[in-house]
Amino acid sequence: MSHFTKVATKINDLVALKKALDQLGWKYTHNEQGVTVRGYRGQTVTAEMSIDMGKYDIGVVKTEEGTYELVADWWGVETTKGLKEEEVAKEINSKYAYQRVVAAVEEQGYTIDTNAVQADGTIKLGVSKWG
Repeated sequence: MSHFTKVATKINDLVALKKALDQLGWKYTHNEQGVTVRGYRGQTVTAEMSIDMGKYDIGVVKTEEGTYELVADWWGVETTKGLKEEEVAKEINSKYAYQRVVAAVEEQGYTIDTNAVQADGTIKLGVSKWG
């Protein structure tokens, strides 16, 4: 019986995901041909990216729709990292969304002047454009 379960996401940009993981300080391995994701009692699955969570990993797997889902032995991740599935997904999605916004702002020729995290966790960016 497999202990791996999937979490759907709206992630579709691996460059932004890598920047988000760097921002979180989480190590990862990426290979389009596949990397091994470690689970309970030596069980493994193959994913495009593997996020190292200690003894266990979180896999990033591309779906038929072109988005990515997170695949892991969430019990193992929680017992080794102290992070629940929902917390991991929230952290990744939050940092990913930030990286997507930053990329879109810069793509349109704007510069980020200020970056402040509000009390409720939202991020407020101040941008400008010269020209």
